[in-house]
Amino acid sequence: MTIRGKELPMRVPATARSHRRRAISGTLAVLVLALSGGLVAACGGGANATVMPTMATSVTSGAEMPGAASHDPGTDAAAVETAWAARPDYVRGADARVQEAYRYALERPDVIRWMPCYCGCASMQHRSNLDCFLRARMTAGAVAFEQHASFCDVCVQTALLAKQRIGEGRSLAEIRAEVDATFGGNGVPGTPTDLPKG
Repeated sequence: MTIRGKELPMRVPATARSHRRRAISGTLAVLVLALSGGLVAACGGGANATVMPTMATSVTSGAEMPGAASHDPGTDAAAVETAWAARPDYVRGADARVQEAYRYALERPDVIRWMPCYCGCASMQHRSNLDCFLRARMTAGAVAFEQHASFCDVCVQTALLAKQRIGEGRSLAEIRAEVDATFGGNGVPGTPTDLPKG
């Protein structure tokens, strides 16, 4: 805009500025990930995944979730404590919400394995929200943390929503419906997560 021969900057409406800021932030995040070893390696764990001690198996198995190996540490409290004590630095140094979500993934994989994730991680072959926190077992009984959720707020919000609703006594089907309604409209495809049984 020109006034009295002087070029003045155009004022961008607040909504356009916030959209532009989000787009720039997203682009910078992708660039940082790409420069730090590539998107797939950074989001898929790659060298950043930490193999955890041997743990008891319980609910999840490759037979129950086609195409997915087991990564369920079980509900054995001692095994959960052992894994939690050995958690990687990217979990240990994360904020309280992220740590709470990782802890919940260890304690209740039987809940979040039924919840889809709508952050775009389906392109990384994630099959549920659980894959954002834990990788498939590397060897019989071993569990590995997945770094992806440590920098993804959608993953963390999904797990914490499930935790809250389970605490309120909601069924898996009710929680799944709420996750789909809350995150499913963002235009990003969700993971190909099976519906909860029952």
